[in-house]
Amino acid sequence: MLKNIILYIVVFTVVGATSFFLQDQLLSNAEPYFIPLLKKAYTFHYVFSLVLVIVFFIAAKNNSFFQQLGFLYMAALVFKITLFAMIFYPYLLGERIMPQLYRGMLLIPILIFLFLEVFFIAKIMGNKSL
Repeated sequence: MLKNIILYIVVFTVVGATSFFLQDQLLSNAEPYFIPLLKKAYTFHYVFSLVLVIVFFIAAKNNSFFQQLGFLYMAALVFKITLFAMIFYPYLLGERIMPQLYRGMLLIPILIFLFLEVFFIAKIMGNKSL
């Protein structure tokens, strides 16, 4: 159990840090306000996705709770995107004037960590259903 949790932490950290630094290098001449904002977006998705995967890993051990995990994941995904939109609303759709490129770049962490979430949660649920 601890081995799997450490694996999740390592994979999320390596993939998140690598993608952040690649995106940071790609935007080397970005506005000074954007890189800290991008760091906050990566941190939000890293923490939320990692906690979600660990909670699902632990919850999958409970047989009576396993059948509802798919529905709970859908609800957690909607909650995550809603919370992200609420936190970053001024930058994505609000009064802060930001180029469309930067707004699109804020959505890259969503895609990266969504892929990791789906991969690991599908693996957790697939192993359990065998």
